[in-house]
Formats: sequence, structure tokens, C-alpha cells
Amino acid sequence: MKISAIKLKNYLFIVPLLFVVIVKFPHLYLPYFWDEAWSYFPAVYKMYENGPGLLPGALPLWDAKGHPLFFFFLSSLWMKLVGTSVFAVHILPLLISLGTLTATFFLVKKHAGLWAANIAVMLFSVQSLFLAQATMLLPEMLVTLLLLLSTNAYLNKKLALFALLASLMVLTKETSIIFIGGFLLFHFIISLIQKENLSKFVKESLWLVVPIFIYGAFLILHKKEFGSYFFNEHLNYVQADFTTILRKLKIAAGIIFTRYGRIIILAAVIFALASVLIRKRKIENGKLLALATLQIIVFVLFSALNFYTQRYMLSLLALFMVIAGVILSQSKFENRIANRIILVVITAIPLVYTFTQKTNADSDLGYAEVVKTHQQMVEFCEGQGWHDESIATSFNLIFCLRNPHLGYLSSEKNFKNVMILNKYRDAEIFLNECTSYGVTAQMDTIKNENKLIKEFKLKHAWGEIYTNKALK
Repeated sequence: MKISAIKLKNYLFIVPLLFVVIVKFPHLYLPYFWDEAWSYFPAVYKMYENGPGLLPGALPLWDAKGHPLFFFFLSSLWMKLVGTSVFAVHILPLLISLGTLTATFFLVKKHAGLWAANIAVMLFSVQSLFLAQATMLLPEMLVTLLLLLSTNAYLNKKLALFALLASLMVLTKETSIIFIGGFLLFHFIISLIQKENLSKFVKESLWLVVPIFIYGAFLILHKKEFGSYFFNEHLNYVQADFTTILRKLKIAAGIIFTRYGRIIILAAVIFALASVLIRKRKIENGKLLALATLQIIVFVLFSALNFYTQRYMLSLLALFMVIAGVILSQSKFENRIANRIILVVITAIPLVYTFTQKTNADSDLGYAEVVKTHQQMVEFCEGQGWHDESIATSFNLIFCLRNPHLGYLSSEKNFKNVMILNKYRDAEIFLNECTSYGVTAQMDTIKNENKLIKEFKLKHAWGEIYTNKALK
């Protein structure tokens, strides 16, 4: 009986994986949204048409935007295998997401034990940011998977494997080079503490810097192909304004530690850590905890200087769940029922927030209602036969109306004369919706001079259409 119970615990992590599949399966059919729609999918599709490649030049500069190409390469290969339907393409990010949970489990199990691993995976699987990204064709989930695998390889002292995995991580998103800096800094500190000899430190460090050389080679080839090392427009994203830095630090800390019910996890971690210290017990698995904490600090500081968006925090959220699993597992009560009740509570509260606290962005499950609203608006425009009419609309709807591959249009026939809302004076039809920002003045004029002919509402998501034209 005991043997069966132990075997069951080893496979308990499959339950969160099944939960993710159940929650996200309906979202596999949803059309591409926001950065998926205007940036990543079009670039992947172009590589699919031209042929997969890893070297600069495999995509035009504007499509690649200076990014390394492993994510585009992998995604276009997937398209070659399964086709280009929205459902088929979205299976790849779902598989990567399930791999991310599995990597979390084996990382924590190896270095902190089975109980800690089950806690970490359970907590991570219910987070709004993770679930939102789980079926989106975006690189952050792949970065997170490769970061977890690289961390495991580093702690297992499999440095050649680390060099491979970390290089793939950097070739997925260039900002991952910050994590390589985190590994190097951690390795240097550990070497000082353990007083390792210099030759050993240098030999091991050479493996750790391989990803930096790989990215350096990419930049040299990028310069040769396009005449510049970086995508120049992205260089303007760096900001050193103190007020802006503080604001970004506050937002990042909120996303990782407190928002969407994560405050209960943070409180539980602090309480558990205090409990261990008060009882004068040694904090176990310190190496994993220290490395995860250092990586969070380093990347948050970098994010405060660089362009910031919530989904960039996914990797750090994964590390926080690793920390939570490790620390909470060390502060168990004698009563097993009490332990299970605590775990249920700190899992249930973020889960409730995940399904109830929704926005119009791609960082929580609220994006699903926005996408469905966009679908309804596009369907209405098709029904009116406005394919050749002048339409002013939001940034996101422009791509929904123009690109037949995104999943919004019912046929290959797209809308020819679509423009941003700022150019409303040149249009006859006006589409406003919940992701429109900075157009209050324009919309006031549009509302005064035109007739509202259709409204759309789905929970927090909304849309409205104005025109002077006669309806069919």
C-alpha cells in the first residue's frame, strides 16, 4: 500500500498538466491576438513560406526585428509538419507549456524533493500569466522552458548540456543573455565561498560563456546581413529615467509576487521561511533558492531599464513558484490534513483570480473574450460587404481585417482600405473597441458626427461601430 502511494505521488504532477489541457483546449481555436497577430505569426508564416532558417537573412529585418531566430525556426518547422490552421499551430505552444510544467517538476524534485516539486507545479499551473501564454504563439514560454532546463543542467554540473540549452535560450530571445549573466555571477560567488582553485573556475566558466559567444556570432552575421548589430527601433526602448525605473520595478514586483492572488503565496512563503528560521532549522536546498532569487533580481533590474510588458515576467514567475515550492515544503505541520488545507487555499485563491480578474491584454485569460469580440466585429463587417470601404479602427483590428491567415476572416477576401483611428477624417466607417488606447479625442469627434450602428459586449470586452453609410 505504501509503495503504491509513493508511486502515485511521483505522478501527481500529471494532474496540473491535465488541468491546463482542459482549460486551454478551447483556446486552441482562437485566432491570433495582439503581438501574435501583428508580429510573431506573420514572421513565422513568412519563414514557413521561404523555408526554415536560423541565420540572419532567413527573415527580412522588419519581420525578425533583430531577434534571434530559433523560435521562428521551430514554429515554421511545426507548420511544415502539421499545417497552418490556427488550431494546429497553437498545439505547439501548448506542448511547450506542458513541457515547462514538466521541467519545473523535475528541476525541483531533483534538488528539493518530491513534495516541493508537486507544490511548485500545482502553484505554477493555476497562474493567470502562465495559462494565458499556454496556447499563444509567443517566445516567452519557450524561454521559460529553456531557462528551467538550463538551471537543472547547471546545478547537475552538466555544463556541456547547459551550454547547449542556454545557447538555444539566447537564440530564442536576446534578453535571455541577462540570465547568462545571472549564472556567471552566481558561479563566481559560489566559487569564492567554496574557495575553488582558479583553473577549475576558469574551465567551468568557459562553458557558461558559450551562449554569449553564440549570440555574439549571431550579431556579427546580423551586421553583415543588415548593416547593423541590432534592430535600431528597439534601441529607443532603453530608458534611464529614475521615475520610470521605479514605476517599472513596482509593476514587475506586482506581477511576480502580489497580483492575481499571488499575495497569498508570498505571505505563505514569508511565513514558512520565518517558521524555519525561528525553529533554528537549516534552510535546505540553498543553492537552488539562491540561484532562482538572484536571477529574479537581475532580470527585474534589467526590465526596469528596458522595454517592459507583463508577459516578459513569465520566466520570473516560474522561478518564484520554484522558490515557493522549495520553502513551503520545509515548513510542514505534523498534521498532514493541515498541510493539505494550506496547499489547497494558496492554490485556490490565485485560481479564483485567474478566472475572475480579467483584462484586455495578453497576460491573463481575459484575452479570450476580446478575441471573440473582435471575431464578432469582423463578421459584422463581412456581412455588410465593406471590403472596399474606408475603415478607421484600432491597431489590433487593422490586422484582423487585413490578414486572412489570422483566423478572423471567413475567406481569403480581406478588407482593402483599413487605417488607424488617428486618420478618421479619411474614413467612412469607424470601429472602436476595448484595446483602443489614446484615441479619446478622435472618438469624441466620431461619435458627434456619426451614428452608432452596432455594439458588442462580452463580459469586460466591448466594441462599437459608427458610420454614416446605409446598412444592408
